[in-house]
Amino acid sequence: MWAIGVVCSILPDVDVVGFRFGIRYGDFWGHRGFTHSLLFAGVIATLALVAELPRASPGLSRGWLWLYFFLATASHGILHAMTNGGLGVAFFSPFD
Repeated sequence: MWAIGVVCSILPDVDVVGFRFGIRYGDFWGHRGFTHSLLFAGVIATLALVAELPRASPGLSRGWLWLYFFLATASHGILHAMTNGGLGVAFFSPFD
């Protein structure tokens, strides 16, 4: 569970691979784009929950486990928003 949480917290930076393929910074899939959004955090939390359920501790409810994975993933974008570099973070992508 802890290892999956760590992966969730760094997974949003998978978007830097796009630079190698010509995806610009300000594009939908660019750095600090969709992968830093709250929707992406929800999707990743759901996938992480499905991956973790067979090994989950009996004392943890699915809701708390999902919240842990969501916050771990969303924290990445929140911490990026606290820096002064870049164009900002697309928290509400693809809706805004």
